[in-house]
Amino acid sequence: MYELGPGILPHSVCIPLTPTARAQKLYFYPVLCGHYFCDGQYQVSRSSYANPLLLFVRSGALRVQYGRQTYQAKKGDIVLLDCDRPHRYAAEQQVEFLYLHFDGCNAHALVQEATADGPLLQRADTVAVGEQLYALIRSYRKHGIENEAGDSLHIYQLLMQLTMPQQGIAQRDAPISRTVQYIRGHVGENITLHELADMAHLSDCHYSHAFKQQTGFSPSEYIINTRLEKAKMLLLQTTMSVADIAYEVGYESGSSLSNLFLRKVGCSPREYRRSNGVFVK
Repeated sequence: MYELGPGILPHSVCIPLTPTARAQKLYFYPVLCGHYFCDGQYQVSRSSYANPLLLFVRSGALRVQYGRQTYQAKKGDIVLLDCDRPHRYAAEQQVEFLYLHFDGCNAHALVQEATADGPLLQRADTVAVGEQLYALIRSYRKHGIENEAGDSLHIYQLLMQLTMPQQGIAQRDAPISRTVQYIRGHVGENITLHELADMAHLSDCHYSHAFKQQTGFSPSEYIINTRLEKAKMLLLQTTMSVADIAYEVGYESGSSLSNLFLRKVGCSPREYRRSNGVFVK
């Protein structure tokens, strides 16, 4: 156990964990966790820290400074920090909280995605996340690291829960999601920007901006990628000719599909088919 510092009351628990080289290479993994009861003397101040931090406040409050912003985390709130910049958190009188330092795979990227609007997460599902974190810390205290893959799954599930849109955001994005499903269901048809925007009840410009914000692609890029995805599937799973596949995914000729493959994949459709072990006479 680590020696507990100023402001950390005696019945607090700190659990250092040592991930294996395999876990560090393949999985999400815990580094340090604990269940703290603190008084007003408790504070942590760092210029940076290697491992992201997930913290759940069970009672009381913490003042959190991250970069140039200051937040107050109260009972039921979650603090998620990438810890890559100066940060400080301190107790406001009495506070009880759970914490987990973790890392691995794309952990930092997921944390950044979840905290795009700031490290203080006040959501309808934070209590459920706190309960999962409490169970995880109890398990580490009792057994240590028992199952690397299982630990990775638990941490990943926590992060996924925090990156999933809340209901209000999901309702806001629903028109875009409907058009995404329409594109995927009508990949062989001529789909226009105006048609999609009209379906979402938005102007063409507003729709294009909202679509790219949600998917990372412009509508035209997404249509092309969806056509390419289906063409790849047909090349590998059927004996259809390149010309027939081109027609199936919305192109008038095999040469149009070949040009798309050369540009996006770096080889022709026939070469793609052969390189994946499929031979068609």
